[in-house]
Formats: sequence, structure tokens, C-alpha cells
Amino acid sequence: MKYRPIPPLLMLRRFFRSIEEQHGLWGAFVFSWSRITQSLKNHGLGGTFERAFVKAPAAPVIPAAPLPQHSFDSLHGTNTEGMFSTAELHAVSLSALCATGYLGSPPSTLRQALAALPIQHEEFCFIDLGCGKGRALLVAAEFPFRHVFGVELVVELASAAQENVLLNPLWKERISIINQDATKLTFPDGPLVLYFYNPFYDRIMRRFLANLERELRGSPREVILVFADIYPNQPNDGPHRYQHVIDPLPAFRKISDTTYSLSEDEAAAEPSRCTVSRFVVYSANVKS
Repeated sequence: MKYRPIPPLLMLRRFFRSIEEQHGLWGAFVFSWSRITQSLKNHGLGGTFERAFVKAPAAPVIPAAPLPQHSFDSLHGTNTEGMFSTAELHAVSLSALCATGYLGSPPSTLRQALAALPIQHEEFCFIDLGCGKGRALLVAAEFPFRHVFGVELVVELASAAQENVLLNPLWKERISIINQDATKLTFPDGPLVLYFYNPFYDRIMRRFLANLERELRGSPREVILVFADIYPNQPNDGPHRYQHVIDPLPAFRKISDTTYSLSEDEAAAEPSRCTVSRFVVYSANVKS
């Protein structure tokens, strides 16, 4: 079933987000109940029903201070800017209920992380799960990966990524955009580098890793998983975004945890106002 931004699905999306951000199912119920009672108080039963099932209210737009154009887009003529929720966009799967949003990877830190991987890049395919507008793909294409794939379930973002790829004949030859649910992906043959820039919530990550394990049991090969995150300043030694999901799985072993600072010009154009990226790298060891 596809995801369309209709009020019931928007309400369900908010509930799933609450589970992640309000400390579990019970916290989500408490948060949702408080919203319902407040809506009943402010809008009555009819107004609450209309807002939930007929026409969802528009979220208030808070104007942000203007940022300079990102240096990557200035250099290449691409459009990879922005930071926004994908709630109002269309997707090929209801997994969009647990998608996070869009924010392009900082090229300066991603280049350092990819260069530091303990691999022969030409032996590997690179796959960005939740590629958005494709900025990480264009950076990965600077390395001699066998091929670069972007997987994106949001229709509008996949189209934007494809438009960016078509701007350069070399990108067009080396990069493929797949508008698909990442949990249903059939992986290409050979060694893989899988890249994650906070694309979805835990329930989708668990399904993705389960699908990956099944695939690798039938077709063992070397797989590197790169989990990227971004911080206002140097992160502490605490857990990374998906650590509690992946660490209990014996098939995956952490091999590095490194931080890099954004270049000065990228930090000035970063919508999140963050200045440091953290890259946690795992290897997969799944036997047939």
C-alpha cells in the first residue's frame, strides 16, 4: 500500500513518531490522549473529527534565518539543499509512516569517512538507504565504487535525486536511483557499503537488518555498514542513533567510531546548525 498525505495517515505517522520520541508505546498513548483532549476542548467533537479524518490542520510555518547556498550546489549546479519532514510527500510504501525527513549529508565529512573505510573501493557497490535528493550519492561517485545506488521511498525526493544525477554524464553512468521501500530491497551481487544518514525509525531499521541477514545467508559477501549522524559540537561517547538496534545482533561487529568537523563554508550553510559528523562503521559476518 502506498503512502499519501491524507489526515488518517498523518495522524498515524504522528503516533509512530511519538513512540520513538515519547519513550515507548505508553508514552505515545499519553501524548496522543493529551492532544485529543486539547483538540476536543478547542474545537469540539465535530472539529476534532474533521481535523483527524477530513482535513488536517496546516503546521505553522516558522521562518528561519536565510542561509547561504551550499557550496556543493554552487559548484555542481545541483539542488540538494533543505531540511524538512516528508510527512506531506508521497511514498511507494507505508514504511513512510516511520521515515524521518530530509537533510543532505555534509560532503566534507562524508569524503573523509569514505576514504577511511578499510576496503578496496573498486570492489564494492555503494548504497545510500534513504538517499533523499542524492547528495551522498554524488559524493560517493567521486570514489571508484563499482556502482552507486540510491534507495528512496518518497516519490518527490527520488525524482529530485534523479534530476541531480542527470546533470552530469558521469553521474548518469555510475549512479542508479531506486524508488523503493528499503526493507524490500534485493541487493546487488558482490561486496557492499551500506550508508545510513538517520533515514528511518527503529522499527524499519530492524526490518531492514533482518532482510539483509536473510540475503547474506543465501549469498554471503563482505558488507560494511556506515551509520552517520550530526552534532552541534563534539559528541560524547554515548550510544549512536541505532546502537541499541544493531549491537544485540551477533551478525554485526563495530569496527570504528570517528568524528569529523564540517568545513567552515559547509557549517555556515548547514540547516541543522551542526558542525560535527559522527560515523560508526560495522561489518557484517553472516554465514550461509
